[in-house]
Amino acid sequence: MLTANIGASTAQPSGVERLMVVRKLVALDIVLHGPRFIMIEFGVGTPVILAVGLWLMSGSLAYALGLYLLLTGLNYVPLLIYAVLVIRRDSARRETEYGLTHDRHYVRKYSTQQLLLFVPLAVLFLAIAQELLQTQSPSQVAPVAEEGIA
Repeated sequence: MLTANIGASTAQPSGVERLMVVRKLVALDIVLHGPRFIMIEFGVGTPVILAVGLWLMSGSLAYALGLYLLLTGLNYVPLLIYAVLVIRRDSARRETEYGLTHDRHYVRKYSTQQLLLFVPLAVLFLAIAQELLQTQSPSQVAPVAEEGIA
């Protein structure tokens, strides 16, 4: 379901992007922190937070905290998937190029919007909605083959 929509990400942002674009958040993290760090963060962090959440839910005293961690941990699933896709295609710089060169508040905007990760399921649902919107409007998305990426 999560597609490699590289063509749209280098174009001028649309009104839909007032809220963070999850894939661009991951691409920006990769540009700023490097692919190795991001893969460790998402690749280790995602299963750990989900496991800790499940473990805490098994006890009656920390059930609410466990549920919160589990639901918040689900926000990291699309981040991990996007990280794999972006790193595999080596497209992080291309996906953030427009924002980094044309918007001096780009990094601050995405850094602030990362707080959505603490809202259970928010980023998961946002990523799903953004993917559904992009599959419904294919005219805005350049096919990956045209980008010269196999």
